[in-house]
Amino acid sequence: MQSTPIILVAIVLLGAALVRAFDEKEAMAKLMETAEGCIPEVGASDADLQEMVKKQPASTYAGKCLRACVMKSFGVLGADGKLDTEAGREKAKQYTGNDPAKLKIALEIGDTCAALTVPDDHCEAAEAYGACFKSEAKKHGLF
Repeated sequence: MQSTPIILVAIVLLGAALVRAFDEKEAMAKLMETAEGCIPEVGASDADLQEMVKKQPASTYAGKCLRACVMKSFGVLGADGKLDTEAGREKAKQYTGNDPAKLKIALEIGDTCAALTVPDDHCEAAEAYGACFKSEAKKHGLF
């Protein structure tokens, strides 16, 4: 599950395809803590959480909203439903330990995904960003 932290930060941040770049245990613990707080807020189920953890597309609208809530909690999805690239850069630095190679990949993924045109609906936008993070992470050999 090396790519889970990424989607966490990715999804959570720049989804951060930084999966291998972060401290996986720390990132996963923070993701789970945050997601569990979001579940009642958006009406998501344990199945929605498991899809997110397994890096699978959300099969329900509540699952998409769970991702949006987590991204907002991490400060990477702004009030406008768009990626906050500055917050994403800070998270990338935090989770990569400022390792230049890992940080470069994380920032490239974040910039690529931030350039996407996403739906106005924040839940749908979060799903689109998550798919981008996953796709870009694969391109960089992180999956």
